[in-house]
Order: sequence, then structure tokens, then C-alpha cells
Amino acid sequence: MEPERRRWYFLPNPLLGPASWRGVADVLTGMGDTCSIADPPMTTTADTDHVTPWLRHVVSPPVPTDGLPVVVVAHSGACLRAPMAVRWLIDAGWPVSAMICVDGRFPDGTAFTEARPEFADMLDGMVRPDDYLPPWPRWWGSLVEGLVVDPAARDQVFAEAPPIPRGWFDQACPVPELPSSVGRAFLCFGPGYLESGDRANREGWLSYRLAGDHLHQVVAPGPVAATLMGMVRCLATEA
Repeated sequence: MEPERRRWYFLPNPLLGPASWRGVADVLTGMGDTCSIADPPMTTTADTDHVTPWLRHVVSPPVPTDGLPVVVVAHSGACLRAPMAVRWLIDAGWPVSAMICVDGRFPDGTAFTEARPEFADMLDGMVRPDDYLPPWPRWWGSLVEGLVVDPAARDQVFAEAPPIPRGWFDQACPVPELPSSVGRAFLCFGPGYLESGDRANREGWLSYRLAGDHLHQVVAPGPVAATLMGMVRCLATEA
């Protein structure tokens, strides 16, 4: 009996880009699965809605017709938008079987700055005269460089980071109802999102920690891919 194949759809942190998941996608493709990575453009300061354009891009690829179950994997800043993205994909006809949020805030319908006013203060201190924030890797200096030790991999991932409209962080994304057939899981790397992992566990999600830093999927694509695969199989047995 051949193992079940899946289609993985990665939603990178919008503050980075597809390179942050390309290594994991390559591993899963080598295992016989099908992978794609969303690459929505960053909105501008002229936009008042920073969520809908992102969602429209996420659902823009043709609906898969190969019958493979779809696993949506959202990282970091994409986690708050993940339930809405899955709802839109399902409504468009995608056979989504699971949603995994990775090392981000638990999706609770609030905006980044609403839940953490001190975060808003930090952003206001960095905003440029044109109302953009610098690309995310510039926020933390050498601390961010330490997340990916290999300079070539780091340069590739960080090169995709765009300037960010300050208003991007003030818009909440609603959390819609999803079918019970969609498994929900949370994967935590570093200590920064342990609270989200605990929240996910209380909400009945499968919750797991794989020790590493915030960009562990770049540093260790093989172990991250194996962990995601194991989580999906666990969700399937619980269904």
C-alpha cells in the first residue's frame, strides 16, 4: 500500500517571502508530495485594507484537480490570517484537510498592535517619514542575523523582505468558522510563541514544539518537514 500523498501550500510570513520555506518544500517534494509557496506582494501605504489583497493572492492559483488533500502551513505574521485564508480556499473549492500555524500568534481576531500596545510603540519609533517601516531583518540587527548562521541562506531569505506600511499591523483579521474536517495544529520553535502553543492546546489543536529559533525551517528544513508530516499524520488519526 503506497503512502498517502498530499499537497502542501505554504503561506510565508508576509514580512519575508517564499525563500523562507523553499528548503522544506524541496524536502517534502523529494518525499513524493506536491508543494507550492504563496508570494503575495506587500501592500502600500495607499492601501487602507492590507488583508483582502493578501487573501486574493492566496486564492489566485487554480483549484487543484489532482484530488490530493491540501495542508495549509502559515508562518509567523501569516498565522493571524491563516483561518481566513483557509476559509477562502475552501469556498473556492480547495480540498483543505489541515491548517498548521508555525511560530506565530494564535489567530484570535485581533490586530498585532491591539494585542500588544508595547509593540505599537516600538513600531512608531522605527517608522520612516514615508510611513513605511524598514524591512523586518533591519529591526533587530545582529540578533536576526543569528537566526540563520549560513550567510548564503540568510542573504537569500532576507533579500525578499520588503518595506512595510505602518498601518499593516493595525488591521485585524476575523477568525471564521472552519469545517470540523479541517485539522488544526500549532508548531512552536522558540520561546517567543510558547504561549500561543499553550493557547492552541487549550483550544483543542494539536500542539507541538520543535526546539529552534524563529526561522528554524530555514536552518533545519529536513527535521521541520518530518515534523510537519508527523503532525499531519497525527491529525489524520484523530479525524
